Amino acid sequence: MKTKWMEHEDASNKDIRDEILRMLLMMKGGESICPSDAVRGFSQRWREMMPAVREVAADMVRDGSIEIIQKGEVVDIEERNIESIKGPIRLRLVKRTVE
Repeated sequence: MKTKWMEHEDASNKDIRDEILRMLLMMKGGESICPSDAVRGFSQRWREMMPAVREVAADMVRDGSIEIIQKGEVVDIEERNIESIKGPIRLRLVKRTVE
């Protein structure tokens, strides 16, 4: 599915954040995406954008929007700096509980 951002190669942090949220909101509860999925449409050079995507994802964790998952476990980005996380990660919406 093409998005409005696929027309250009420069994506702002807001563009990346919006695309992560758009994709996650289309998923069933508890499902996750690969961070690269959120930026592949912005540029053919999407790999160069991955550090920015990880930083945006870390900001989204800090504001309580999403979780970063690695090997099925939630990554504590306060304990592990986002730059120090090696290997594949996944992003998913935070599970909300009704009180």
